[in-house]
Amino acid sequence: MAKRVSLEVETTKEGSDLPAQVDLVESGAALDSMRNSDFDVYSAYGEVVDNSIQANAKNIKILMTYTPKTPGKRNEPVETVAFGDDGDGMTSEILHRCLQLGYSSRRNDRTGIGRFGVGATLAAINQCKRVDIYSKVVGKAWLYTCFDLDEITARRMTGIPAPIEKQPPHDFAKLVGVESGTLVVWSKYDRQHDDASVILAEFMVWAGRTYRKFISAGVTLSLNGEVIHSIDPLYLDLATTKFEPLPKNWTGC
Repeated sequence: MAKRVSLEVETTKEGSDLPAQVDLVESGAALDSMRNSDFDVYSAYGEVVDNSIQANAKNIKILMTYTPKTPGKRNEPVETVAFGDDGDGMTSEILHRCLQLGYSSRRNDRTGIGRFGVGATLAAINQCKRVDIYSKVVGKAWLYTCFDLDEITARRMTGIPAPIEKQPPHDFAKLVGVESGTLVVWSKYDRQHDDASVILAEFMVWAGRTYRKFISAGVTLSLNGEVIHSIDPLYLDLATTKFEPLPKNWTGC
């Protein structure tokens, strides 16, 4: 018969300065470590787009603001990246927890894109230090919450604030739906590996290829006001590409 092992934790001795328990995770250090997760910039953006598609958005608009190159400046730093959609939006309860690592309102749902509730948050902190989220469901007001790594590291923010009623910023208002939708704004952007213009051009191609089936099914995806066309490597569906249809008598190369 196996010996029974006790799992009881011995309490601290009287007079000891040690706390009875410590947090399982040191949030500031852990999040800083998680910033080195295996995301490239395009798949990081894609995590937010995935959420919009999962929320039944028909129009997904991305706006990147950046400082263009000047004669005395050799790079193009990204200032903000805003993702807006006209999807279902989030209730107060879901919005409050949507940035929490490990939380998902669709856990183990194999019918959609997301399952585990870590992708969008890890993607965000891989690229920037602050995330602001606004969301609205039909018939309700716009709600807002945020996440700031600098504030968490300095222990001025110990958790995700409860959502409050707040309208999206005027500069991003046209990115979201009127009746419902979600706006995600990344700022304090500090993990940039290419010029903003390079990221813009490459994401157009990446998204056109990655979301070609959704674009063909009717989802409109745009970046800085330019519609992203589908890119079908096998030329199976040309209806939503920017290329001219092939001639009827075309037989291949």
